[in-house]
Amino acid sequence: MMVKRAGWLLVFWFVASWPLRAQQSLLPLSSVVRRVVARDPGVLARQAEFKAAQTETRRAESKRLPKLNLTTGTGVGKSVDDLANVLLTGLVPVAVTNPRTRSRLASLSLSRPYVIPGASLEDDLYDGGETAATIETARLKADKSRVGQGRARQDAAYQAALYFLRLAQGQILQRDLEEYAQIAHRAARALSAQAKVGKVTPAEALAGISQYEAAEASLGNDRDGLRLWSQLLRRLGGFAVDTAFDTRALERYLAAYPLSPLPSSMDISKTRAVQDANLEARIAAQQLRSARAARLPHVSFLAEYGFQFSNLLFTFRPGYNVGVEVSYPLFTGGRRSRDIVAGEEHLTAARFEARKAREEQDAKYEEMAEEDRTLGRELTAAKSELAEASEIYRVARLKYDQGIESPSDLLEAAGLWLKSRNRCLTLAQSSLLLRWAALRSQGQLVSSLEQGVLP
Repeated sequence: MMVKRAGWLLVFWFVASWPLRAQQSLLPLSSVVRRVVARDPGVLARQAEFKAAQTETRRAESKRLPKLNLTTGTGVGKSVDDLANVLLTGLVPVAVTNPRTRSRLASLSLSRPYVIPGASLEDDLYDGGETAATIETARLKADKSRVGQGRARQDAAYQAALYFLRLAQGQILQRDLEEYAQIAHRAARALSAQAKVGKVTPAEALAGISQYEAAEASLGNDRDGLRLWSQLLRRLGGFAVDTAFDTRALERYLAAYPLSPLPSSMDISKTRAVQDANLEARIAAQQLRSARAARLPHVSFLAEYGFQFSNLLFTFRPGYNVGVEVSYPLFTGGRRSRDIVAGEEHLTAARFEARKAREEQDAKYEEMAEEDRTLGRELTAAKSELAEASEIYRVARLKYDQGIESPSDLLEAAGLWLKSRNRCLTLAQSSLLLRWAALRSQGQLVSSLEQGVLP
């Protein structure tokens, strides 16, 4: 008896805890965005580019350090000793006839292996600012890569939020369609029955059936859309196939049909287009600086230590050299001048591009503000229309239940109610997307979504 009771308790605990476990497995928008941003290929690619740009910056900075080189060479060489050769050939009054002496003289001109070690130290004392311009250019390119990385994060978060919003919208629309489909089914059955007794024409009955079938088709399309958006969101975040998403908070927000406010301040200097254009102008300025520095004298310190071959002793003797080297490009075929002219033109073009980017972003923000005002006016009118449609629908249902309203009138009122709700839902969704787009352009969308706070 005790075993059976324990078994029933276990079954009861499993059944009672199942909704809790299912609820815990639902992923909110903040978790989805965090996961998508962390694994998005575009974000990972920009991260790799940023790391490469940082490495390039460190490589450019290393040009300021002295250069120490160790050199060595090995081989086989032969150097003919002139004195020994003359004594051996007998071209002098004194002839060398001693075999031992002749052997030693001959060995002075034999081929011998050798190894020549050496070292050199070089440091640029002055290059007209060319190294400083190269380093600054590398740093600016790293900043541009960082901007690209931030933009990729914002884009990935926006894509995830868009799919999540489609899911929430689909859930709300599904409930509305289910209610409308029930009303359409009741009306179609009633119209078919009335057509059989001659109260309505067959055309009216057929129209009611068509509206019911259209409602069922719309409901099926919405369910297919929910499956599609869920699948795309799972693929985007690399989630398991049985992962579900918690859209309830967003559904409650959208169900109130709010006008999502734009950010209180939108600074065009924070947008990627303007930042990229400004950085390109600064990079062009540094490249022009580098081209101008190439026409200036270059001063470097040089110290060398190595070995030199002595023909007289047929051996290597140590030696060193310390000094300052100055080089000046007297003639380069006009290449330096053309580099400067090209750099000036590139800088002028980059400055115009930066100006154009600022003007375009200004216009874009003005369009956003106007669209926000338009959505506000349309949403106010749509909510007023929805209030009237809801009242008409409520009265039509009461009259139909009391037998004083025709099925066609009930179906018409339900259709008006559904259309008004869908209109309000679409406007609320557009307003929220507009806010998210503004936050994305300001680089604030990821942090806003990860906090899970709706406007």
